Amino acid sequence: MEEIVAPDFGESVFEASVGKWFKIVGETVDVGEPIVELHTDKAVQEINAVKSGVIGTILKEVDDVVRPGDALCEFSSESAVVIDDVDATVDGQPEDDEPATQESETTTIAALTEEVVELEEAADQDDGFVEIQLSPFVEAPPTSILETAIEEVAEVAAEDDRSEHEAEVEEAPESEADDTPSAEPTIAPQIADLRRIEDGRPVRRERLSRRRLTTARRMSQVQAEAVMTTTYNEVDMHEVIRIRREFGEQFMATNGVKLGFMSFFVKAVLNGLKAFPILNSELDGDELVYKEYYDVGVAVASDHGLVVPVVRDADQKSFAEIEQEIRGFAEKAGSGSFSLADLVGGTFTITNGGVFGSMMSTPILNPPQVGILGMHNIVDRPVVIDGQIDIRPMMYLAVTYDHRVVEGAHAVQFLTTIKESLESAELLMLAS
Repeated sequence: MEEIVAPDFGESVFEASVGKWFKIVGETVDVGEPIVELHTDKAVQEINAVKSGVIGTILKEVDDVVRPGDALCEFSSESAVVIDDVDATVDGQPEDDEPATQESETTTIAALTEEVVELEEAADQDDGFVEIQLSPFVEAPPTSILETAIEEVAEVAAEDDRSEHEAEVEEAPESEADDTPSAEPTIAPQIADLRRIEDGRPVRRERLSRRRLTTARRMSQVQAEAVMTTTYNEVDMHEVIRIRREFGEQFMATNGVKLGFMSFFVKAVLNGLKAFPILNSELDGDELVYKEYYDVGVAVASDHGLVVPVVRDADQKSFAEIEQEIRGFAEKAGSGSFSLADLVGGTFTITNGGVFGSMMSTPILNPPQVGILGMHNIVDRPVVIDGQIDIRPMMYLAVTYDHRVVEGAHAVQFLTTIKESLESAELLMLAS
């Protein structure tokens, strides 16, 4: 019997939780089939079978915390099953000296099967549904598998009974007087564990995902450890908008991707990081680690929450290459197909609340990074240009930094560099 273990989750990810099992005890698995789903604070990862076999004992249940190398379940490969079957018999006889009694074995299996059917019918009376899948490796199911199935069906039936009883208790009015009509809503049995009555009022409870719990813990940690300070500025987006309007079609025809805003911001951030490398560093104990490479994280909203995929070696990529990567991020966010390799690492982060209409916000650091840039919505505002009032598309920018490492003057100048780079966007493109 082998063990399937949790893999290495990547840089700065030390634990996950079991999201769901795709297979049950005794079920066969083909090569490449998903066995179990693990949730980290960065991604959802499926563990697939590397060879065919049968699932043995489940060692980690749903919501259990696992770390790299932890055993998830036992697993018998297909070859092991065949060998065990051969070793168990010699010329059709059991290994021991007692003769095989096919009739008694058939009777035992029939009795057990009948008990399974009875338990299934009991569950069906409570609108339950139980499906038992047996291994096709043997012509008749082993007694041990049937016994396991019976135990599982019994547990399901008992759980259904408990859920029904709990729902009745929760829904029962405080007074049993027949002349007092109940104003409390009827709770459907299938969602009784989510919706309930507390203090006479309806509420709905929802279990937090491992990603949300870990994100909450890390945010609390960075709030407690880092000295976060934010500086603000505004940028005139006139030049960026003009370039996109004048050269957008040509860029699309040449590169097969739209010229968006984010590539301009990535390039502007690179200018700032090169001018003030302290923003591209990391505090490690009593040492400051300067990263001499530029992996820029770009926060992306997904159905599973905010994720931060990383544009690696961004300084070596063109506008088109950056836009292509960002488009790939958007597609993965829609399908939920991010891998851990997409999300780990990063030396600086850009987050864009403007897509949701945010005018101003204070971004929170993405540890162990010491800086993060917040973008916001673009709004036409009156500004003074060469002594004249003009209407310009303006955006507020915010840089949050760890004041333990970054001096305020450096953070302000870093943000000013980003502003000046964007307002000279044509030079930004020519320099790339």
